[in-house]
Amino acid sequence: MTFDRRPEMSGKARPFFMKRLLLALVSIAVANATAAPFITIGDLKLFQAYAPAESPVGLREYIPVGESIDKWTHLASLRVIKDQKDPEAYLTEVATQVAKSNPAARYQFLRNDKTKSLILDFMMFPPASTSPFYAEWNLMRATFVAGKGLVVYQYAIRIFEVGPQTGAIVNAERNKMVGPFERADFAETDEADKAPPGRRG
Repeated sequence: MTFDRRPEMSGKARPFFMKRLLLALVSIAVANATAAPFITIGDLKLFQAYAPAESPVGLREYIPVGESIDKWTHLASLRVIKDQKDPEAYLTEVATQVAKSNPAARYQFLRNDKTKSLILDFMMFPPASTSPFYAEWNLMRATFVAGKGLVVYQYAIRIFEVGPQTGAIVNAERNKMVGPFERADFAETDEADKAPPGRRG
């Protein structure tokens, strides 16, 4: 039996080695994050962070690189509701639930007169005991696809410093994102091979 008796690193070499190791681990983490499939909504790029194989609605969720599914500032999701066919009825049902969720919750419907597209625009809040507390603003639209079901698209931001400025933040985000959200098809692209939209999803 033989033993590998490598000399121990000197005190000066150890910090240098640890620094190199840390940089390598960070590089691997960044590479893995940016190699994930992503979608774009306007200029915003969001990477797939959650896509459970057992999901009955084929859920996929996307967030900015560097954020986690437990704490995010921007999130987009896609799901398919197989037993639903009426987009407006579904969005109305969601709006009703939003109104019941919290006295401070608000919603409105945005209809494009040209395309007739309907978007549910809503603001909601978690229980007051939630830490950190936040306000969540959402856009949601739905389209029925024959043989597939109701495809539901959602975009949300969370604001963790809730205060008098919250309304202005939401208005600015609304003005910036309603158009791109209405046009976004949520087709996935791989960062690694620069696949064109539509290869996945």
